[in-house]
Amino acid sequence: MKIRWFVYIVIGIVFGVFDFYFHSFISNVLVQGELFWKVLTYGVWLVPIVPIALNEARTSKSRLMSALASSSTWLVSIIFYYLSNAFQLGIIGISTSPEMHISNHRDRFFWGNWKSVFWDDIVGGIVEWSDLAVVGGFIVGISVSFIYLRLGKLIKLKKSTNENF
Repeated sequence: MKIRWFVYIVIGIVFGVFDFYFHSFISNVLVQGELFWKVLTYGVWLVPIVPIALNEARTSKSRLMSALASSSTWLVSIIFYYLSNAFQLGIIGISTSPEMHISNHRDRFFWGNWKSVFWDDIVGGIVEWSDLAVVGGFIVGISVSFIYLRLGKLIKLKKSTNENF
């Protein structure tokens, strides 16, 4: 069980970082507001969570554990999405915010800027999206595991009735 949950956390980390750069990529390529843009932006969050919910339902046979795995993975993804933002601002640098790059650490406003960005954008973003990650992940995990476990019972029932005839 411990290895499985470690894998879910790693998937959450990798997905959070991926989504930060994926979102930037599709925002530059597609016009915002297009249906396709919205589907890519929000639909991509189902990509890691559905296999995790299925795997947890298959392994634990528990809808609750599947929902917890989904919520945890999404929560870790949110945290690392915003940490990726901080990394890009401070280490990689972006042209629209050069004052945030670590090379400007001697500027008298550097730490004040970072304090503001850290609390308002990074922590604020994590807090803002955490509710959705926990509740949405729970709903998706419960739904996917319910369907999987219910279909499994129906298939077994059908096989057993077919074997009796």
